[in-house]
Amino acid sequence: MRILRALMHVSLDGYCAGPKCEMNWITLNDAIFADVHHMIEGTGAAVYGRTTYGMMRGYWPTLLDKEDADPAQRKHAAWVERIPKHTFSRILKSHDWNNVHLHGDAGEVAALKQGEGAPLLIFGSPGLTRAFMAMDAIDEYWLYLNPILLGAGIQYYHAAHQTKLKLIEAKPFPGGVMRLHYTRQTTGDSP
Repeated sequence: MRILRALMHVSLDGYCAGPKCEMNWITLNDAIFADVHHMIEGTGAAVYGRTTYGMMRGYWPTLLDKEDADPAQRKHAAWVERIPKHTFSRILKSHDWNNVHLHGDAGEVAALKQGEGAPLLIFGSPGLTRAFMAMDAIDEYWLYLNPILLGAGIQYYHAAHQTKLKLIEAKPFPGGVMRLHYTRQTTGDSP
């Protein structure tokens, strides 16, 4: 059975985007890129909601042939290009990017998890992530906690569903970012 990981940058007050969907407050640096890349090397497929799919489709392929692009970003672009991309949308009916698999209902993630293979990784996609949270489908959370209070925006958590988590690792980064790695707590786990 495959596990589903959620990766998200969040503010100290729990937002994953500003009021106008802006993400210019996210701290990114070489150490964070290296950490994310280390994690995705063992990932079997990317999982996107419709909006995140559009952002990824519009950005990463443009770096593949760009000679002056940052080498770490070109490496990530090559990974995005070759990895299977499971995109969940009730609106998209077709795509123009390689290795994309469209799913019309969030519940289809259960069948993906039943298969064999490396973990599935959901990038951003707060609406889809909340749908997966409500189904208790997310096995691990990789949260990059950014040192900022936004005060308003798109909340990462606002579903009524409650899930107990177990801290696996807390890792600090330059710029005040802290990566928190949690797994879903199971019966018998100590808090």
